[in-house]
Amino acid sequence: MAWRMKWFMRHPIQAKYLLLVLMAMLGPTLLIGFCLYTLIFDFLARQMVFPEAIFANLVPVIDRVNNLLVLTLPTLCLIILWCAIVISHRFAGPIERLEKDLDQILSGDKRHRVRLRKSDDLKGVADRINALVRQLDN
Repeated sequence: MAWRMKWFMRHPIQAKYLLLVLMAMLGPTLLIGFCLYTLIFDFLARQMVFPEAIFANLVPVIDRVNNLLVLTLPTLCLIILWCAIVISHRFAGPIERLEKDLDQILSGDKRHRVRLRKSDDLKGVADRINALVRQLDN
């Protein structure tokens, strides 16, 4: 079967899994990042006794870390979004295709078969449906 070019489908299951994967990847990443950021700078601030020392030593470090975050955080978010889209598509694509093929069979086209890619996880289900349709056709 040809590679699908359509990454976003109207099927609600893709939105469900897209949100689930995004939350599973982005949530812990941001939480751990925030905790480390807070811990490091809180620790540094507590170790320095004088306000002048805090200003002189901590502000340049915070500026460098912030500049690094401005560059890397959007890239990280885009990578996580891309992974979430790919993973949700791997779930929703075969389900949408299976539903379309089953609708065609139910409309009376007994010669039509369910066609999925070899790498799709629901390939076994499609093979069993095709076997069932062949048995019912005989």
